[in-house]
Amino acid sequence: MKSVKHLSPEPTLRPDRDGRSERARGGRKVENISIEVSQSSNVFSQGTPPSNTVPSNDKTKHFKSLLLGIDSLYLSFYGQLADNWNIKLLELKEKAQSENEKEQALAQVSIGSHLFEVRDKGMPRFPYILSDNCFFIKLNRSKSKILPMAHVQISSEYLATVGAEAAEQDLRFVINTLGLVPNAPSVSRADLFLDFVCIDDLAAIHQPDWVTRANLMAKYFDCRLDNPFTGWVIGIGGDLHARLYDKITEIKTKSHKTWLYTLWQANGWQNDERVWRMEFQIEKQLLKQLGIISLSELLEKQADLWRYLTHDWLRLTLPSLTDSKRDRWPNHPLWDDIANIYMTPPDQPRLKRFKSERPPTDERMFIHGLGGLTSFMAREGIEDFGEGLGEFLHQAKHFHDTRNEKFHSYIQRKIKAKGRKYNTINNRANLPEILRETQEQAKIYQRESDGE
Repeated sequence: MKSVKHLSPEPTLRPDRDGRSERARGGRKVENISIEVSQSSNVFSQGTPPSNTVPSNDKTKHFKSLLLGIDSLYLSFYGQLADNWNIKLLELKEKAQSENEKEQALAQVSIGSHLFEVRDKGMPRFPYILSDNCFFIKLNRSKSKILPMAHVQISSEYLATVGAEAAEQDLRFVINTLGLVPNAPSVSRADLFLDFVCIDDLAAIHQPDWVTRANLMAKYFDCRLDNPFTGWVIGIGGDLHARLYDKITEIKTKSHKTWLYTLWQANGWQNDERVWRMEFQIEKQLLKQLGIISLSELLEKQADLWRYLTHDWLRLTLPSLTDSKRDRWPNHPLWDDIANIYMTPPDQPRLKRFKSERPPTDERMFIHGLGGLTSFMAREGIEDFGEGLGEFLHQAKHFHDTRNEKFHSYIQRKIKAKGRKYNTINNRANLPEILRETQEQAKIYQRESDGE
């Protein structure tokens, strides 16, 4: 939502209390909450047949669900970083900080199927950062029992490809390679989401229509758009907050997650339909209060957690002119569809193509990347592409050969630097120490295979 222009939020909402529970304000700590898992809470069960209270997933209906699940997942691993890895990562971080680009290109770590970039800077309390298209790993080298050894964000694209359980298993192998981690990871943050299409005019929602336990909310607009309303944020700054927003605008202006289009199309999305996302961001403290510590508990209670979020914590209502008790206002029909989605969940397609690398997009390479060539051709007055490309390479070679670094050396240096950044080229593979280490590992594997 940061990419859109923010107008002044509508007045904050302070809901009346009812006799059912003690309300927590501003998305802050909520006391004495528990979630019981119902017998039919399997997230992707067939659900109950459509009825007057359970919405049908009919494609001709005013509401069409496209995708739901866990979008962002953060896990914490408690343990101790191995001493040899602490030394190795410190050396690689120093290489990443070097002014020599050849040294920078060697700041990489290969673990299993992952080729991680080692960043030149850490973050508060986490001096080492490893990243690829699957994981963003922050590592702590201290022996603190309070701070986790590793705090990891799993990418939403990887989750959409293999699912949360398989992603966690892959991540466990990586973390266990780096240190001693005796227990399963805990969930530090989880974002539950639903993508849908509807005929309702969401721009017509007013602040009093929301009945919520949160204090703060804001309505967002992007004045560059024909339909400038882009969404709501509710419970800003708390352990729990919600976002209802135009997902296509967010993709185009911020995240560029165009791979979502394929998943939506599998569930009937038409390219001209505006897709909205209802999303809840739940932090560790609230998850703990709800009895959700591990990933398995999150998956087991996922449907019941959604029910708590959409029945108890937040509702979109139809205001009543005759009833001043806002908690008694009926749900907006759209909210019933959103709240009851786990009764008849849409199919959950998986991405069939995924790479752990982070290469640039075709648009960046073949549009922006040709900018230098076309500028050169315009400068030289050349209109024929073949002639222009040949002359460009000729003059580029002459330019570099007359400087301190030859053209071929410059190209190789840049390729290695980009290979580290994109996780595509292992620049350390042919180093003598790496070759010796690989040969030694092969000998150990052979001895174990022979039963020695």
